[in-house]
Amino acid sequence: MHKLLPLAALALASAAPAEQRVDVALSNFRFTPATIALHHGQPYLLHLTSHGGHSFAAKEFFAAATMPAADRAKLAGGKVELDDGESVDIHFVAPAPGNYRIKCTHFLHAGFGMTGAFVVR
Repeated sequence: MHKLLPLAALALASAAPAEQRVDVALSNFRFTPATIALHHGQPYLLHLTSHGGHSFAAKEFFAAATMPAADRAKLAGGKVELDDGESVDIHFVAPAPGNYRIKCTHFLHAGFGMTGAFVVR
């Protein structure tokens, strides 16, 4: 019976989905990629890199996503502010299916096209 416990623990560990990395570049009035496709319940690492000062605002998405307290602390009002050349990592589990808007909140940046969406299936 005791020999089955390590096998059961191994089976549970391998059943958990692996965290997937999503890289997003913020530059010249655009997010690359602008549409980020995710799967509900899947863990992700969002790696944001800014070329120029920008924000990455997704208030509804970040409110609905599950994430560690340390990563939630990186958000202020549902957004991340990045200086030129700065990178930020946010770990989360994708929320319920739906489309969640993304925008840069800096003056006129969204108006010039710096918008996007998380699409969760």
